Amino acid sequence: MNSKHLIPTSSAMTLASALAAAVLALQTSTPTAHAAPAGYTFSLVKTLGDPAPAGGTYVNDFEPGGLNNHGDMAFGADVSTGGEGVFLGHKGRIIELGRTGGAVPGGGTFEFGFLGPVGLNDPGDMVFTFLLQPFTSPFGVNAGLYRYSHTSQSVAPVVTPYVTPAPGGGTFQGASFQPTINNRGDVVFPGIIATAQGVHNVPDNGESYVGLGIGVFRADANGDITSVVSPGDAAPGGGTFDLAGEPWINNAGDVSFQAHIAGEESVIPGFPPQADLISTFTGVYVKKASSGEIRTIVHQGDPAPGGGNFRGAFHDVMNNVGQIVFVGDLTPPPDANQSIGVFLYSAGQVTSIARPGDPMPGGGHLVNASIVGGNVHINDQGEIAFGGVVDTDVDGDGFNDTGLFQWSRGVLSVIARTGTTIPGLGTVDELASPQLVVPPAPIPTTTSGAINNEAGEVLFQATLNDGRGVMLLATPGK
Repeated sequence: MNSKHLIPTSSAMTLASALAAAVLALQTSTPTAHAAPAGYTFSLVKTLGDPAPAGGTYVNDFEPGGLNNHGDMAFGADVSTGGEGVFLGHKGRIIELGRTGGAVPGGGTFEFGFLGPVGLNDPGDMVFTFLLQPFTSPFGVNAGLYRYSHTSQSVAPVVTPYVTPAPGGGTFQGASFQPTINNRGDVVFPGIIATAQGVHNVPDNGESYVGLGIGVFRADANGDITSVVSPGDAAPGGGTFDLAGEPWINNAGDVSFQAHIAGEESVIPGFPPQADLISTFTGVYVKKASSGEIRTIVHQGDPAPGGGNFRGAFHDVMNNVGQIVFVGDLTPPPDANQSIGVFLYSAGQVTSIARPGDPMPGGGHLVNASIVGGNVHINDQGEIAFGGVVDTDVDGDGFNDTGLFQWSRGVLSVIARTGTTIPGLGTVDELASPQLVVPPAPIPTTTSGAINNEAGEVLFQATLNDGRGVMLLATPGK
């Protein structure tokens, strides 16, 4: 189960009805489009309908979350036995780490879904958030956080709801989307806590405060938990944070995250009430391990490279040299989440990678980058992989084409897009699947995943012209 920015986008349905319906660079110059494909070869990892390790089959979708430099793959998938599972691919075999209906390390039963993307480091350790029975609102309450150790080859709890002490007092009420882990074994995660300092909606839409907030916390390799940024902490430039989430930690211990400042516009048009989903507009920030300083990368409302202003910024991913790729909402107020681009923070400057209207390799122009987490990624070379919708229709089906692209040193190239032939498998129809997105996207969006490693390999899913869903590894030509 994937997320939008921290936990946003529009739906007139309540969260419950949405869930029911879903059961079915080192350089900073402006990029230029490049029509020639990069010359990838493709390896089949898994096909929907293949057997899953602990019974049943993979159905509906794959959700790639991690691809390390040894070829290990972390992903989630729907399973035919009901709900979802979390999996690790290692040396040609798939290991199941958790599944709906399965027993939870530390006690309890896994609920209908995990809160992705999942995290993976180079040693082969993995971290993931999974809802627990019974499902409890707001979304993420009664969700636990779990770590897989490659040395013990076992899963252990990092956060058990209502049991694990939270820094500052009380216990964690749950956990949210996108935990990550670095090579030292440090985990950062969005934790849900009881607090009076969480999001009080501005403008007030008549909701009462739910008494909960989301902050970013770090659990070291020994399991000791500290706060990175919590509701009520000072924000750079003045004010205080009332929400922080979707953190990313690199090997230096720097943490990027998305966050909101109390008193600023918070109500996202069309979103469920806070009692169902704690959500708000966000900017992107980074906390430096060396100094403890929090720096603003993008504040909501800031001018965007290429024109317009950031309505919000989210889905940050940071590499080990401190570059941060993220998705920015360029939609003019009062709307939101209608115009999505990809941006890079490098050497103190934010530049545009791809904005709606930009020419794209292979033809056409970008309509929107993906609004779903896990569909933009950056490696230590500064190469960026991302998904997007383009304004062509090469297969004549009446729908816009979708593509998976790479940006490297100012040049865009194609990894795969509608019409790409995968030798021995077929032709790509779309980089999307019937994936549960919370909340449902208001625009057509890619859900392929776009996870790259230092070798430039990219893990993603695609739907072929014959309807088959496949998870593929793209390897660049030499």
